[in-house]
Parts: sequence; C-alpha cells; structure tokens
Amino acid sequence: MTEKTQKRIQVKMDRTLDSDATAVFDSLGLTPTAVITALYKRVAAEGRIPFEFKLTGEEKARLSLAKAVYDSDVPTLTNPEEIQKYLAGDDDEN
Repeated sequence: MTEKTQKRIQVKMDRTLDSDATAVFDSLGLTPTAVITALYKRVAAEGRIPFEFKLTGEEKARLSLAKAVYDSDVPTLTNPEEIQKYLAGDDDEN
C-alpha cells in the first residue's frame, strides 16, 4: 500500500488495557495494526460488528454486587476510630 491509500487512525486507550491486549497479541504473533485491520475487514465483509456487546456473567455479578453495596445503609467509615466505634456498637442513636 502506498501512503495515498493508507489512513492513520489514532485512539486514546487505558494504558493497562493496551498492555494487557498487546501481551495477548504478542503471544499470538500479531501486532495491534494486524488485529485492527482484521476487525475492519470483518466489519466491512459482514456489515456488522462481528461480536456482541454484552456483559459476561462475572461482569454482571460484579455490577450487581457494586449496586447492592452502593444501595446499602452501611456507613462510610474513614478512619480507625470510626471503625472501632462502629464495630463496638457505639453509635450516636442511643
């Protein structure tokens, strides 16, 4: 391909995600460019994203747990004294 037929695509991505994905690409003998090119080719050929955007079972469970914790009435304790007082059952409601 010549410079006139190529286009540079830039994205901003979380560094940890990039590092994790690049490790997988390396183990498969691929470059990020090869993976992105393959994705674009599949999208062009199929006219759709070739995978589903949905949460895994583990991601759903984490989200459910986070929501339950967020919705709970447990107080936020910010220092050791507050934690000790809470665990001892000493509260201001008595």
